[in-house]
Amino acid sequence: MLKKLFAGVLLAALPLLAHAGELPAGWSEPTVAHEGTRVITAGGETIETRYHYRPPGLHREEMHHQGMSMAMVIRQDRGLVYTFLPNNMYMETSIDKPGMMGERDPLPGADSIVEFTETGTEEINGWPTTRYHVVTVDDGQRAEGDFWVTEHWIPIRMEFSSSEQPGETMRMEIQDLRVIEQDPALFEVPPGATKLMGFGG
Repeated sequence: MLKKLFAGVLLAALPLLAHAGELPAGWSEPTVAHEGTRVITAGGETIETRYHYRPPGLHREEMHHQGMSMAMVIRQDRGLVYTFLPNNMYMETSIDKPGMMGERDPLPGADSIVEFTETGTEEINGWPTTRYHVVTVDDGQRAEGDFWVTEHWIPIRMEFSSSEQPGETMRMEIQDLRVIEQDPALFEVPPGATKLMGFGG
């Protein structure tokens, strides 16, 4: 379950980004550096991660769950995902590899979108947002949900459900959001880290 939830965190960081495709028309990556606490609820569990973003396309998640610590960095510029493990070890995976955490990704890609509609505006945690409704069909499975994004295209809230898991909704929300510059070192492999072999792209 931990890996599945962390895969969900990863997809929350890249809403509807196809493994080998483009963002849907009308959607944008966040345009400013920012950080916050991301609260994910899925499969009856809730976890919190510390989230960092630096444009263009650098994401970092730090998670502490049941005594286990992990961090994941997405480098869209390199096409890579780094997963940092205890004892200064890490895995390197291609960003377009299906099931990056060894399981089916919880959300389909942008090439499966059949509906992408702006539905209004709301204030979320003190931030004005625009709400979008998205419907996708991937390999016979239908999924739909809503995204709330700030003026800088920060996805501050997401709610998504799939016909593959009826009655379950994956929910993500960024709390304590701060628009602030991020240290480039957060998105690099730490000095002296050991790469685990057999996990390449």
